[in-house]
Amino acid sequence: MTDSRFAVYLIPPYQLSKEVAEIHALLRKQFGFAAADRFPVHCTMKGFFKKTGGPVEKLQGELDSFFEGQRPVQVSVEKFRTDPIGFGLSLKTLNGKLNTQFLDLREAIVEIVNPYIAEDCDFKAHDLGRPFHPHITFSFRDIPNELYDNVFKWMEGGPDFTGPFLADTYHFLEFFSDDWSGSWWETLSWRLLKSWRLKP
Repeated sequence: MTDSRFAVYLIPPYQLSKEVAEIHALLRKQFGFAAADRFPVHCTMKGFFKKTGGPVEKLQGELDSFFEGQRPVQVSVEKFRTDPIGFGLSLKTLNGKLNTQFLDLREAIVEIVNPYIAEDCDFKAHDLGRPFHPHITFSFRDIPNELYDNVFKWMEGGPDFTGPFLADTYHFLEFFSDDWSGSWWETLSWRLLKSWRLKP
């Protein structure tokens, strides 16, 4: 049976999204890594959560009110992020220092979403149980660790992703999978529920 999970994402500007999307397509084409390409290009603000009962419009309304009062914040790609299940671009620092304004924005979003997370949410421990590291994913879940060096070497001829951008576009999405308790990324699909563009 297919059921849904929800998430709030930062959407990077057009050119960066285009360049990352091209990497997704090439990693699928050249190496068979398909999981990251099933998502929009994004930085997770609040990752997958199973929602409590009731209409989603109530949560969406609270997010509406929140984003209406926010202004864009500066973020920057300054280094890569690599862990045992994937790699991508880190957005954790700005001018070499922890980007506390961006991290605080994430915590405010989590505070809004928290009352709507079901007790039996299968992603709660993973998403909220460890320090948050904002990033834009290149590949994850389906990349063997022993291939990292080869992939990084291959990517040296690609674009330079480093540099600042304004974090002004956010999406609220609903995700579907046939197997949330297993390899959920293999059957993942999604739909956009709401998009916010923050005023400067």
